[in-house]
Amino acid sequence: MTLLMERDQQNKQRFHQTLFTLAMADLVVKNITDSTALFVKPAWMDTMMILVFLVLIGIKLFTQKYTYIQLAGYFVLWIVVIYTCKTCYYYFLLFTALTVCAMQDIRLARTLLVTSQVRAGLMLIHVLVYVKDLIVQPWVVPYVYRNGIKRMTFYQGHPNTFSMYVCWAILEYIYARYEKMNGWRLALLWLINFAVYLCCNSNSSLIVMTLVCGMVFIEKSSHGLIKKIFDVVTGVLARYLYTFLFVFIVTIIVGYADGKFTSVFEPLNKMFTGRLLFGAVAYDEKGFSLIGKLVEFPEKQYWNGHWIDGMIFDNSYIWLFVSYGV
Repeated sequence: MTLLMERDQQNKQRFHQTLFTLAMADLVVKNITDSTALFVKPAWMDTMMILVFLVLIGIKLFTQKYTYIQLAGYFVLWIVVIYTCKTCYYYFLLFTALTVCAMQDIRLARTLLVTSQVRAGLMLIHVLVYVKDLIVQPWVVPYVYRNGIKRMTFYQGHPNTFSMYVCWAILEYIYARYEKMNGWRLALLWLINFAVYLCCNSNSSLIVMTLVCGMVFIEKSSHGLIKKIFDVVTGVLARYLYTFLFVFIVTIIVGYADGKFTSVFEPLNKMFTGRLLFGAVAYDEKGFSLIGKLVEFPEKQYWNGHWIDGMIFDNSYIWLFVSYGV
């Protein structure tokens, strides 16, 4: 009897794992085909991908067990998420909330190994097509220019988008294969990301990958007191860094919009390639939001001596602070 119950539990876990992994892989395909320039995705295909995700996650949610505390927490979460998304007209959090609720008893490493492979495979297709066109018909290959530097898009609309997906795939792979990470593997992964940087000139992904590979290498190679100190530091950063950065960046942009921190703001804004200025404009014109509000900006506007384009929400902290809600 006990053996049958254990086998039944194992089968249920495998079933849940498969549902969750397929749902995440579906989202990967949806996200990448949303931004691809290789073909125009018809609306029905996008709708079908959303329905597939909802069905897979829905089955997972309806077949897993809950405590009363979990049910209460999920209910509050969904009330906030639905209200916020309906108010600000951004619906990304719906996918996030469903994913969070469906992560019960999931082995995340297994899922991330699959999603990293799917993401890497799709990026490889884009690279091969892009390189083929560079050789056969270079006049059709799109570029983006920044400060006179030619940046390759690899048919992902923008160099930063392609670079982000490659970085994302590598980070997933590092998590999924963490036990096997060593200096040589980390160096190879960093070199892949660096090659993408040479083509796309995307600073953010290079900085992120350098920090991650460096920290993983230190964690893997350090011993004794150094490892203990490192574990304490990374534990504190993991727990508090997001909140610190949110408060710090919001304080800087609110202060600048109110005429303060000008000497500090300029070098920081330059380091963040103009994103803090976008935040200052967004706050100055729209204020902050506690639980979400609709915010729209013109394609071009003039603010305190600066011409600002419509891509104001280029920073997640500012997006939350002004539109999605604190």
